[in-house]
Amino acid sequence: MMNLLEPWVLLRLAAGLVAVLLFLRGALTSYRVLRHFDVRHATEGQLALEKQVELGSTFVRVATVVQVASLVMTALTADRLSRSVRGAMCAYGVLNANEWGFRSLGATAGVALLAGVLAQLYALDARVRGMDLVRPVAIATLVVVPFALADFALTALFLTKLDLTAVASCCSVQLDAADAGQAGYASGPRVLTVIGASIAVALSAGVAWFASRKPSAPTVALAGALALFALPLAVGAAVLEVAPHAFEAPQHVCPFCLLKSDVLAIGYPLFGAIFLAVVWGAGAALAGVLARGPAAREAFASFARERLRREVVAWAVVAVLSIAPVVRYAVVSGGGSLFP
Repeated sequence: MMNLLEPWVLLRLAAGLVAVLLFLRGALTSYRVLRHFDVRHATEGQLALEKQVELGSTFVRVATVVQVASLVMTALTADRLSRSVRGAMCAYGVLNANEWGFRSLGATAGVALLAGVLAQLYALDARVRGMDLVRPVAIATLVVVPFALADFALTALFLTKLDLTAVASCCSVQLDAADAGQAGYASGPRVLTVIGASIAVALSAGVAWFASRKPSAPTVALAGALALFALPLAVGAAVLEVAPHAFEAPQHVCPFCLLKSDVLAIGYPLFGAIFLAVVWGAGAALAGVLARGPAAREAFASFARERLRREVVAWAVVAVLSIAPVVRYAVVSGGGSLFP
């Protein structure tokens, strides 16, 4: 429990607790909606519940912001703690110091993605002139809450069980060594991942742009599915291609080092743009599935158009940030190749 004296640990746990409490407060309203909401009755209780729905929407939106901030803070906390853990040169060593590190990071990222998509549903619901989406949004809110609780539990386990006196392994010991020890690794999975990511991102952006011109539920759903498909490939390309070129070392495949000032912290806007592209694409797709009432369908077209165009811009930012280190290395090396 001595870890609670570390400011970054305390701040990260506080942010996680705030997010959970806000989600729970939003879920309480959602539970009441599922039990008592009936738009056909203009009773005093019904009118009061409709006002609570608006308040619950605010709680969930704020919780989403805090959850996404918690994801950033997880990386920052691990990076700051690397200065206290011997052998940990970046966040990788801290997260790898116990069995809960990467599990908590994955849970935080997953809940942030779910919360981001949920926030898109609330944004569409705010545009609908009616109550068509009240129940679907309430169900979606209740679905997110258990994951938020699990995320907070995993994060608490990781941070409270972290031994700051232990000797950790840095990314150069494990990731770089594993890369160097696997013959053909750089020319095999790296090339395939980069090609796959390029195709997936271009296809996702292209379909999103096409769907935004005349949004319909099937085309928007396809755009959202492609965004989800491109997510792991884009992250993989960032790790296997962008990181080595940023550090001018073919075996340096650590995503957390991209968050360091040595490379202008390019990882934050790069991973952030990937995250936003997926949230906007998947949010628009889920909105198309749930927009069944006449008022919801009327609001869906403009909503989907706006979100899909944002997705296209986000993928464009991903492309620029991914290409920049490669172009820079080509210039400083006189056109040489980083990989043998």
